[in-house]
Amino acid sequence: MKDNNEAFSTAPKIEKLHWHIQHWKSDLQFMENETSFIHQLLNSDIFKPNTPNLFERIQKYLTRLGEFEARKSKLRQLISKHENHLGGLAQFRKETFDATFYHKHDDLEMEVLDCTDDFKTLKAEIYNYVSGTIKKA
Repeated sequence: MKDNNEAFSTAPKIEKLHWHIQHWKSDLQFMENETSFIHQLLNSDIFKPNTPNLFERIQKYLTRLGEFEARKSKLRQLISKHENHLGGLAQFRKETFDATFYHKHDDLEMEVLDCTDDFKTLKAEIYNYVSGTIKKA
């Protein structure tokens, strides 16, 4: 592993890093839209009456969705700060960054990926549960 103070001149260009950031923001916005839909779904009157533990399950899912909303908000703040830092580097046309910047970029990317993967898992769990409890027409 290279020293954290060593500069990297062959690292990805600013444009590629900016593209990553825009992609992360898009993923979080998509999750935001899906979260809104799932909230509406869980708060609707489409469930079979007398479903055992329905209220408790829905409340747990709503709580977990709330935790994701807090997590997304924190990620948005971290991404914004990172994007501003990158913008400052671009403004000064700095062509080399130290390893610390890339480590932070990679760490943030892993946080976004973990969040989106965890959300996909929760979403699948909710959809699986809901599909068996919806009233039949």
